[in-house]
Amino acid sequence: MRGPNRPAISGERLKDMAVNARLGLDEARAAALSPVAEQTFAMLDGLDAVKLGDTPPAFSFDARWKG
Repeated sequence: MRGPNRPAISGERLKDMAVNARLGLDEARAAALSPVAEQTFAMLDGLDAVKLGDTPPAFSFDARWKG
C-alpha cells in the first residue's frame, strides 16, 4: 500500500537515494533491493492511518519505577 504522495521505489530511485546518502550501490544491487525498500516504506505509510487523537507529545521520559 503506497502512500498517495510517495512515488514507487524503483531500482533507479533507490540508487539515487543511496547517492544522496553517500552510499555506494550498483545497478544490480539496487534492482535487487528495491522490492524490499518498497515493502519497508509501505509499512511506514501504514503509520499515517494511526489516529493519535489528543495525546500530547512527551518531551521527557522518567525511567524510574514507582511502586
